[in-house]
Amino acid sequence: MAWWWLSETCRTARRAAGLVALALAGASLPAAAQSTPVPGLYYGEWYEEKNRDEDAKPREFILINYFFTRLSLTNEVGDPAGLRGVSLGPIGALAGSAVRVEPSQSAYFVEQRWIPVIEYSPHFVDGLASFRAQFEVDFLWGRSANAVQQNEGGGFNADQVNIQTKNVNVAIYPTRKPSQLTLLIGTQPVYDSLYDPTRTPLADITRTGYKLAFLGSDATGLSIFSSYKGHARLSLLPLGTAQADKATRGDPRLKYIWLAMADYTYPVRPNTNVGVSAWALNDATKGDAYAFDGLVKSGPSSTGLNSFTGTARFPIERPEGTVFWVGANFNHNIDFRMGRLGASGFVMYNGGEYTSDDPERSALDTLTISGLSANLELMYQWGRGPADVVTLEGMFTTGDNNLADDRYTGAFTLNQYGLPGAVWFNHKMLILFPFTSTVNNYTGAVTDISNQGYGLRAGIASAAWDIVPNKLNLKLATGIANSGATPARWSPDVRRGRFIGAEVNAELRYHIRYLMTAGLHAGYMFRGSFYDGSTTVRSDPFAVFSTFTWYAF
Repeated sequence: MAWWWLSETCRTARRAAGLVALALAGASLPAAAQSTPVPGLYYGEWYEEKNRDEDAKPREFILINYFFTRLSLTNEVGDPAGLRGVSLGPIGALAGSAVRVEPSQSAYFVEQRWIPVIEYSPHFVDGLASFRAQFEVDFLWGRSANAVQQNEGGGFNADQVNIQTKNVNVAIYPTRKPSQLTLLIGTQPVYDSLYDPTRTPLADITRTGYKLAFLGSDATGLSIFSSYKGHARLSLLPLGTAQADKATRGDPRLKYIWLAMADYTYPVRPNTNVGVSAWALNDATKGDAYAFDGLVKSGPSSTGLNSFTGTARFPIERPEGTVFWVGANFNHNIDFRMGRLGASGFVMYNGGEYTSDDPERSALDTLTISGLSANLELMYQWGRGPADVVTLEGMFTTGDNNLADDRYTGAFTLNQYGLPGAVWFNHKMLILFPFTSTVNNYTGAVTDISNQGYGLRAGIASAAWDIVPNKLNLKLATGIANSGATPARWSPDVRRGRFIGAEVNAELRYHIRYLMTAGLHAGYMFRGSFYDGSTTVRSDPFAVFSTFTWYAF
């Protein structure tokens, strides 16, 4: 007992001496330093604030669930049979999904999507790497059951194998800081924004770079992302392959479509970035690679792809060649952290040349490409709510009056190679440009910024109001679009004009819980002279949608 009492007495004396010393030291410190609790006199409070013994350990395994469903009522009626439940393309196209707009004609359907994102970062790799897998299950309600195929499976019994590989990749972090340096290997999201898609919110990707107007899909390859003295991205991606010379020349080697991308953005001031880009695509497949395996070929000679994606169709057979893009972009205060005014935009030039490997059968020996695109968006946060925003945006692309000659003077996007390969998301339209909250049905007046090769002049204005901040939001928008060139006639007897149409729409979103949203969306488009003489667009398009979205972590 004596030893215990003596030990406790000494421990108490030392604690008291320490407290006195800290108190004397604190008395001599400046007032600013005294106001900050430090271990000692305030040790109990400090320990409660700083102790992490009760915190959960960083998770090795992360699952993110995305669930979305949409009910559509519209007089834009497409045929989903060709692509197994998917309807794509510009209204009025006579092939592809053949989306038509007829008087007293309407269609309704419900589509559903589930995307799980799995991330595994085991502790033993010490922050050096992460594995990700992302799958996708899409289908129309009531369409198909007891089968194996993508995009369908909502029918009775619904015993459908319908899992599509979205992304499977490994991210290597050489400095153990993902924001500093990332090496992404495998199947990955590929966008025309340079930010790492595994670490960047989609809203930022759609408002930076080229806004998915040129490239927005998935591909397998290698990408490097760096944030050292600015942001940079280098990518090398094989987009497709074909045994182009196996039958004619006994050459079974694979020929590739390669895409190389280099982008750099520099922060010229806080929250203001200026970027430049240089991309190149080399296609040696001679038109034998597929955008939809066994059904729709890819590239400028494809006879089916343009009807689904809204690109230009060129009369060249077995082409091989190179296309390049050189662009500049900027964004300022797009998250309104530095004030009420935000802006973003880009300028992009695309050029290149394809040469026919079969000039005897081809209408064109060579096809020269030269086009320019530009975009500018201004945003102003007028109220207190995060979505109290008004916007004004313009999109411009050059057009071509004669798509049959050997010189194409319009925009060239990856919609020439994907189904789709580019999806301009952030336009706030529902019909003039496709409503992007969708699963299997992506239709509208203009589905590629080239506008089927005829060029585009579009203006969009929107105003949103957080009726209840972070809870209930109302958005009103209007847009108008013209083609840059006079389109080919639908009927020999009727001359088509350049006015595509004007849209008005309204959207009401209610945030039920965090990342759980229900929406009601309605739009009407006054069609223009662009559809004069059309046998399939004989009424003004309208659409009403209801949506439910839930992100779950």
